Amino acid sequence: MEIQKGVYKTVNDQFRRTVLQITDSPNRVVAQPVGINDLDPRAMDRYCRVIVETQMARKGEFDPLGKPILLTKTELQELDKIFRTQQDAAQKELAKKGATMQILSWVPVAVADLNGTPAISYGYCRSGHAGAPAVWGRTYAVQNNDCMHTITVSCRDTEKNLWADDLRKVLQTFRFVKR
Repeated sequence: MEIQKGVYKTVNDQFRRTVLQITDSPNRVVAQPVGINDLDPRAMDRYCRVIVETQMARKGEFDPLGKPILLTKTELQELDKIFRTQQDAAQKELAKKGATMQILSWVPVAVADLNGTPAISYGYCRSGHAGAPAVWGRTYAVQNNDCMHTITVSCRDTEKNLWADDLRKVLQTFRFVKR
């Protein structure tokens, strides 16, 4: 995996800004298969992403890092409905801009452990862009006092076996510092 940069990142950012009208923040980093930045055709034939984002907020707006997440079944269902609604709304907004993708299946919200750090997690399989194969994704959200760290790992459903070990290892590298 490599950090998205150079001409590929510039073109991708420009597409996101002008076509999709999405403004990225400096609190977002994308990792992708090695070679994509150099437009290597073999790398371009594969799809895998690790997206790390941090949403900043006021001190104390989120739970402290490491606080156990104790949610009832009803609370998990409510959170699931919120996340699913957000995903559906995002897909509809992208569709208005020509990027027709839709959620094909959904893995409900659950409490997860990310290297000893409590997280909220959910997953999905979405249609690929412009007829590309379906994409599987999993998102982890970690609260940290004045910020929310979100890690999304994704790859083509047809390449899950190819990327499974790499994505598992990537997820095992995350360590968070209490704020």
